[in-house]
Order: sequence, then C-alpha cells, then structure tokens
Amino acid sequence: MKRANTDTAGDGLAKTAGLIVHTAGGDYPLVVTPAGVRAITGDRRSEHAIRDDCSAGVIPTLPRSGGSGSHHRIPVAKLLDQLGVPYTVVPAES
Repeated sequence: MKRANTDTAGDGLAKTAGLIVHTAGGDYPLVVTPAGVRAITGDRRSEHAIRDDCSAGVIPTLPRSGGSGSHHRIPVAKLLDQLGVPYTVVPAES
C-alpha cells in the first residue's frame, strides 16, 4: 500500500497514514489536530476555542499522548459523523 505524502501547508492535515478519509470535499488523514478541525470545518474560531470544545467533550478526541504540550488528537471519521458528512475510508495514494 502506498503512503500519502506529508502535507507541508501547515494546516494540520498531514496525510502520512496508509488510510485516509475521503469525502466530497476532499481527502483527510485519520486523525487531526485542532488546526485540522479548522481546515475541515471552516471554523473561524481560534485553535484555543476548538481546544476548549475538545476539553468539554463537544469535539470527540482520542487519549492525549504523554509529555507536556501534547495536542488533542481528533479522529476525523467521528468528527464527520457528528457533522453528518458522508465519507469512506480508502487507501492513501502518493
């Protein structure tokens, strides 16, 4: 299986997994940071506001990794389910 290229746009949407989430609006990695949520949803709020939503349980998250400064990890499929956006999980292509 080919691996997707790492995104260098700095939008939090690095596609390095062997699988991606495909929607009519584009292809996304399986997990994103709060910056990725902004890119997917077009949310104009700050990343801090999105992080607050993660902490409050409004946005579904995975357990945080260890170490200081670790960011919330948001599973794209669960986020799209919550938003009612249809998607499929497909192999990534380079």
